Amino acid sequence: MGLPMKPTGAYEELTLFARVLRDLRGVGAPRLRDVERHHLTAALAVWKQESAHAASAAVRLLQHVAAHSAFLTRDRLGLVPWVGRSAKAVAGLDKPTENTTPRIPEDVMRALLGAALFYVETASRDIFAAQEELARLEQNWSRRSKASDGEVMQRLDAFIEARRAAGRGLPALPRALVHTKPGARIVDGVVQAPNLRMLTLLLRAGHIHHLLPRIMEAGQELGWEDGGLGTSISPWPATGLPWRPEMSPATLAAEIVSLRVACWIVIAYLSGMRDVEVRELGRDCAFTEPGADGRPRHKLRGRVFKGRRLSGDEAEWVVLDVVHRAVEVLLHINDDPTHLFGYTGGPNVGYVMLRAVPGRLAVFCAHLDDLFGTEEGPYLPLVATSASPVEPAPETEAEAPGEDQETPQREGCNAAQQETQLMPWAFNTRQFRRTLAWHIAHQPFGVVAGTRQYKHAAFAIFEGYAGTSASGFADEVAADQMVARLDYVEDLFHDWNDGGKSAGGAAQRIEAEFDRIRAELGDLPGVVSSPVRLRAMLNNLTRTLHPGLLNDCFHQAETAVCNKRAKSVGRPLPMLSMCLQCPNSRRSAIHLPRLARARDLAHQDFSDLDTLPPLQRIAITEHLASLTRLIAEINDEGSVTA
Repeated sequence: MGLPMKPTGAYEELTLFARVLRDLRGVGAPRLRDVERHHLTAALAVWKQESAHAASAAVRLLQHVAAHSAFLTRDRLGLVPWVGRSAKAVAGLDKPTENTTPRIPEDVMRALLGAALFYVETASRDIFAAQEELARLEQNWSRRSKASDGEVMQRLDAFIEARRAAGRGLPALPRALVHTKPGARIVDGVVQAPNLRMLTLLLRAGHIHHLLPRIMEAGQELGWEDGGLGTSISPWPATGLPWRPEMSPATLAAEIVSLRVACWIVIAYLSGMRDVEVRELGRDCAFTEPGADGRPRHKLRGRVFKGRRLSGDEAEWVVLDVVHRAVEVLLHINDDPTHLFGYTGGPNVGYVMLRAVPGRLAVFCAHLDDLFGTEEGPYLPLVATSASPVEPAPETEAEAPGEDQETPQREGCNAAQQETQLMPWAFNTRQFRRTLAWHIAHQPFGVVAGTRQYKHAAFAIFEGYAGTSASGFADEVAADQMVARLDYVEDLFHDWNDGGKSAGGAAQRIEAEFDRIRAELGDLPGVVSSPVRLRAMLNNLTRTLHPGLLNDCFHQAETAVCNKRAKSVGRPLPMLSMCLQCPNSRRSAIHLPRLARARDLAHQDFSDLDTLPPLQRIAITEHLASLTRLIAEINDEGSVTA
């Protein structure tokens, strides 16, 4: 309750504080010192009328104000609001065992991430080229010599003639600026009015308003077209056509904003970082270093803020190389000397930080629909109303409200779609982290990997964040887990069918089942004649399978060595020391690199045993011998080892 407020949440907190004070005045407490218990009860009823989450936020803020009373001089609370109760409990919110933020539907996330990656890897080059051309035109314009009206007219006539020869129209006013030309028509998405700023740059003229009649006459003859900058535009892979029309100064500025948002999506989704952690990255955040296996690891260096001190704690995230590419793009388009997402905000503004990300995500999605949508529908798939996200309790600081946070209406929702209540997915910043967490957690040992990547303090926290079968996705979770296990068992069968060795207590039992299946299918070693039938016959083995790092467990409670210890947690609990003699254990070629890595690390960490007590030396020596024996069993050319 007494944690210091993060700078990234100052705007939102101040806005909420003003509202809380207004509501307290409305129930009869004009100053903080006047607040009594009945005022709190009346104000809470007002906040609950909006939503339980709004009430929770207001209660939390008042509790923070009370915790910081020692620093307030002119006015302060004379009581502790709802002492001993959490804000969620006061607001009537049940405390969930896991994060309630909805996952982004897979087809929506696939389309969004594909477009974001396209922006980072391909469109960015076109944007950079347009930036360079615009800078060249502006430099030439600033160095222009004063020209007479006649000379400017000659330049305009030459430009019109060149456009006529090329079969092109004149640069049109961007649609975003159509409000500056009242009465201007829009035909096929193109404003039927000139882009005077673009023409001024192209003609190197100080002003051309007196030439407007001649320009309009030429435009009516040749037509109008978007853009004006002559840089080439890369093709959109789905169609082979340019991903957008030519760019003008206004559309270039809008595309730079879109590129920033695309970089945010790539970094946030492919790292699992919180929004505040992404936007607080420094310009030197990206680095590469060799991993334990000798391969390069791409990493980001930043700070974790949630539940930490005001300045946060240093942390590192392992990422894909495309995330480093997104960082390079941001270094090119942003100029803040310290922050990766900081840039010059305009004349007399100084540096500003990317903000109001949910609103910018909505604008970006609408832009993608404009660019890549078809007559069949919008680019980002619509989702059923029932799948629309319900605003959860905030997992990080909420975004500061602002004018650019208004969610625009996306096109492509026709009458039939409205009848079936299909609508665009409403994004917020927490969903990206939540969606990636779910996918990580539902891989073997994914909870361990996710806990480390997400900087959570304990496995249980990440399990709750990622979601379990109680998350509301029970059927989907179970189905996905079953498919993953079936894929894994099929890989085990193919390895055995191709002559791979195995060992462990369950090896003979599982391979006898493999042999029965192969005989029933009529296959020869190394050949599978019916993949569909094979998967159906292997499905029974998935019911007891628990893939492991150093061995797989085909668990049977009546014979499991670990069964007594497993009762306390309610699930199988395979341990290496137990699995050595357990009849449920099986090891194959897939475990060899991990076993070898575990042995090498043990050798490295315990290279000097002389300083250890005798019992520890014996235990470590036996552990190393066990790992060596497990490796030898799989590498042995002999038969299966029990």
